[in-house]
Amino acid sequence: MENLKYALIDYMKNSRPSSDDPHIFIRHRAPFIAFATGHVFWSTINKYMDAAGISINNRKHGLHSMRHSLASNLLKKNTPFPVITGVLGHENSNTTKLYLRIDIEQLRSVSLEVPYER
Repeated sequence: MENLKYALIDYMKNSRPSSDDPHIFIRHRAPFIAFATGHVFWSTINKYMDAAGISINNRKHGLHSMRHSLASNLLKKNTPFPVITGVLGHENSNTTKLYLRIDIEQLRSVSLEVPYER
């Protein structure tokens, strides 16, 4: 996961074409816009998910789900919120919140014990 984080940061800083498009992965030839469903990149992701034996079971999958997974995994690794916002290419951190899932175990680890009195 650590290598993936650095690879994505490297892509965003050095390889991603300059564009106002909010998506992480965009086309490398003009117009610099997001890949559409059915595009070769979407097909490639699905091909490798099948090859890896990842069962989809009618769950959402593809680029959007990868963004959710990336954001959640970065958060689990205690990556600062502004860094996650930057990796996802968001200008507004409120947009990033939409990509994060609540991790119950992580919430339990920071919760305070409440004394119970009768």
